[in-house]
Amino acid sequence: MNRNFKDKLKEVGYFTLCLVFLLAIAYFSGFLKGFTFDDFAYTYQKLVYTISKNVDLDVDRANILSTGNSTARKTSSFNNYRLLTIPQTVINGAYDSNTWLSVFRSNKKVVFYVYDPSDRDKEYSHDFYVRMTSYLNNKNNKPYYSNFAVSVYSFKNIKNGAIAPEKICNSLEECNQQRVRASNYSNMADFFTKCARTMCIINPSTEQFVILKDRNFGNAVSVLNSLREW
Repeated sequence: MNRNFKDKLKEVGYFTLCLVFLLAIAYFSGFLKGFTFDDFAYTYQKLVYTISKNVDLDVDRANILSTGNSTARKTSSFNNYRLLTIPQTVINGAYDSNTWLSVFRSNKKVVFYVYDPSDRDKEYSHDFYVRMTSYLNNKNNKPYYSNFAVSVYSFKNIKNGAIAPEKICNSLEECNQQRVRASNYSNMADFFTKCARTMCIINPSTEQFVILKDRNFGNAVSVLNSLREW
């Protein structure tokens, strides 16, 4: 456990104790009249959950797309691109929420990117989508790649950041399950959000991916040609 993680845990502990103490004074003094114990329990649970979730996200997100990850392997066919392992939490998040699950169930390599159908957002150019679709539908490429293009409007449905539990847990086991599912979803959303900035080539059979450095059609085609037999 690194020092920063320990320091954050201490901060959470001190903050929680102070908060509980202040709430107890306010409650018994009548200042918070009308609040029930369940109200306090729910608020406390969401608060502690969110703080601890953010601590976890600091650790998890640092590893999701890190090219320095020890599990990453360099490609032998294209310089400066690595085959990175997809974290299991990302895959679990897709299965838990049934979000773009077909990406990880495909029998082909999946080309994932976001585009703007109206072409108003030049970062997500519709022209890139048209050219990429034509390339991937070519008879030489179709056996190897699946085109998974997502419109900017659909992509906005992805929720980013810490997700608190929706209800009070009935047991510690249920709390832990909610926490794990929320963490998996956050990691999955973070993975696709970073892929959306350029483009990702995802290999479900090896549970690896390649993320492009820029959104350039020529460069993307070069990478795809190099990874066709991957």
